[in-house]
Amino acid sequence: MTWANFGILGVGGLLVSVPIILHFLFQPKPISVDFPALRFLKQKQQTTRSRLKLKHFALLLIRCLLIALIALALAGPSVASSDFGNWLTLGGVGISGLIIGLIGLIAYFRPTKNWLLIGVLAAALLGHLIFGGVSVGRLMTSDAPNLIGDSQAPVAALIVVDSSPRMQLEFENETRLDKAKSFGKWLLTQFPRDSQVCVVATDGDSPYFSVDVGAADRRMTKLETNYTGAKIPSAVEQGLETLKTSPHERKEIYILTDLTAESWTGDGSKKLTRMLKQSPELSLFVVDVGVDSPNNFSLGQIRLSAVEISADGRFSVQTETSNAGPAAQRTIKMQVEKIDASRPVERDGQVLFSDEAFAAQSVVVDVRENGSAPIKFDFNRSLQPGTYHGAVSIQGKDGLAIDDRRYFTFRVSKARSTLVVHPENVNPQIMLSMLAPREAVEDGSNRFEYRVASQADFSSLENLKPFDAIFVLDPKPMPDAVWQRLSAYVDGGGGVGLFLGQNANDNGVAHPSFLSDDAKRVIGGVLDQQWFNETDDLFLSPKELSHPIFNPIQGSETAVLWNRFPIFKHWGLVPDAQADLDEANQSLPTQTLLRYSNREPAVVERTIGSGRVLTMTTPITEYGYTPGRQRWNLLIRPRPVPLFLLLKGIVSHLVQSDAESLNVQVGQVSTLKNDLSQFPDSYKVFSPNPDKPASNLNSVEGQIRFRFNDMPGHYRFRGVLDQQVVLRGFSSNLPESTTNLTRIGQDELDDKLGAGRYQLATERNEIQRQQGTMRRGQELYPFIVIMMLIMLGIEFLMANRFYG
Repeated sequence: MTWANFGILGVGGLLVSVPIILHFLFQPKPISVDFPALRFLKQKQQTTRSRLKLKHFALLLIRCLLIALIALALAGPSVASSDFGNWLTLGGVGISGLIIGLIGLIAYFRPTKNWLLIGVLAAALLGHLIFGGVSVGRLMTSDAPNLIGDSQAPVAALIVVDSSPRMQLEFENETRLDKAKSFGKWLLTQFPRDSQVCVVATDGDSPYFSVDVGAADRRMTKLETNYTGAKIPSAVEQGLETLKTSPHERKEIYILTDLTAESWTGDGSKKLTRMLKQSPELSLFVVDVGVDSPNNFSLGQIRLSAVEISADGRFSVQTETSNAGPAAQRTIKMQVEKIDASRPVERDGQVLFSDEAFAAQSVVVDVRENGSAPIKFDFNRSLQPGTYHGAVSIQGKDGLAIDDRRYFTFRVSKARSTLVVHPENVNPQIMLSMLAPREAVEDGSNRFEYRVASQADFSSLENLKPFDAIFVLDPKPMPDAVWQRLSAYVDGGGGVGLFLGQNANDNGVAHPSFLSDDAKRVIGGVLDQQWFNETDDLFLSPKELSHPIFNPIQGSETAVLWNRFPIFKHWGLVPDAQADLDEANQSLPTQTLLRYSNREPAVVERTIGSGRVLTMTTPITEYGYTPGRQRWNLLIRPRPVPLFLLLKGIVSHLVQSDAESLNVQVGQVSTLKNDLSQFPDSYKVFSPNPDKPASNLNSVEGQIRFRFNDMPGHYRFRGVLDQQVVLRGFSSNLPESTTNLTRIGQDELDDKLGAGRYQLATERNEIQRQQGTMRRGQELYPFIVIMMLIMLGIEFLMANRFYG
């Protein structure tokens, strides 16, 4: 507890003695008068005298308390907000003890004494005195630093500004970030002289104390939207470590945010809760600069039917638009840039991008209130080989513009070369028809060329490097040398599709050649047994469609009826969860991409070096009745749409192992193959920011890896090979969750910061009022004045009982 005028308490103590002195000095002197007729009144006189003494004592006590309360109010006591409830409880206990004491005195001075009642009241009063004494001792000798009283004492302040893309929401001609910066600049003027201030944003930068308020103001001015930064809990956690280095005892934290739930996610929230509980002396303010019910249109993630197409090929672009607000109509436009060998180029400190594009396509969509609508564009145009960039955008003004545009990149290349390997008793027709559909061959849009080789002839092929992918259909036992050759091919960047079936069988178990270390390395695990199912209730059952092999299925999930294509037999596979990190051939743990309805692995992926293997545990070559054995599946039956879509995704994934790096999310690394016989060994990289100068990027071990993907847009690589300009690149988009404007609930915020642990404000005057409370403490003056009025009323009533 602190006092505004501690000396008043001494004066008050002296004044309390005044009514006591007056009480004893002006007592009327009794006059002895002998009057025999009144002898019978002596007993009554004794009783009346006792009652008068009690009443006079009570009146004296009330007058002393009234003077003490006046002195206490003038002294201006205040307590820390965290202790305010404890002091109020102590005050209630004091009043309760006073009442018990008065009742006890009345009971004691009654002519007929009830000693049991007097004993109970005395015990209760003693308990009140013990509790009050212990409580006062604890509150006065608390280990918590005494941080209140002097409102001009310097502070160590941490100002955390949410700089996420959601803060670009514009409302009343001002973005949330601009409002937060304006509020932060005002806060800087509210700190006492010689205070230390640390301004930190959710941008991942290390926090530090500014040299002075001017430096903190400049730091606040320079804050910009950050697309890859940390969440608020992590930023506050880092700032707390900086606050601990300050010599100032008083520490204050201000969090300027739009209170969107996404800003408070992450692993750091639990740690922050623990740190705040361990630092009760911290004053914590949350400043809400958000909008309660924002209106916003947004685009979902881009889905391309193919990332790599032939020169005469076609592809489709799918997404959806979502609406947070009333029903409305919007125009959505898709545009693809033309390749311009003269762009991008730096000129006068600015980067100029290609301004030529193919004719844009537009659709008008009606979106219901708080609903969404699917969007699809079909692109069909003859193109020269190269890398193309495009975008889908919502036309018109919107509150949050950052999610009104999504970017994509695709590649036009010559037909990919593939090799299909099969034993003599296996028909490869299903794979060949998938690689070269008749209509695609006829119109010149076929993306693949194939060569067929028997398993016996495979070993005699001298060079596998010209093939972009190899598909091995229901292979028979193979020697370790063949498995080693496949492993080396994959390690060099190739793709292998392995479809296991009857030919791997050896009396009900896998043939030993499929269990060797070299075989397990390629397969991705251990074949343990065959699974049998006599009914038609076992089928392929994809649960998660995020992997690229499911791209052809996305958008038509409900139309793919897997249960109409039952599985009767499949190999059991125990995926290899251990990473083999030897120097020569690095491989990663096996990933299960697709399961059967019994949850056993159906398709697994194993990465070895720069390439990958996809293993399917049931064959794709079961055409009809096979004498002497049970069929493995009915994947090939009239209109085998699911199998064709799955194979299309598998083939595309294997022949273009760097295709997923053409479209990534902000913060991810893009890795592209860079065969020096086709591409230059160095590039200039142009980011989406036209004010940012180009950087240099070199090829390393046949790859180019770009890590500084820090904002959405197109990243363009420009190189020169044999005096010819080579243009490459990729597109980067924000995850949909990044622009989710759903606000955090009060209960969730209490869980993260602690209920009653922080002060929530939206206006500056609220901060001023709460700052005063935090720095000066919670004043007890109003409650003391109320008690004074009560005591004054009691004194008035009791005084009139004595003096008519």
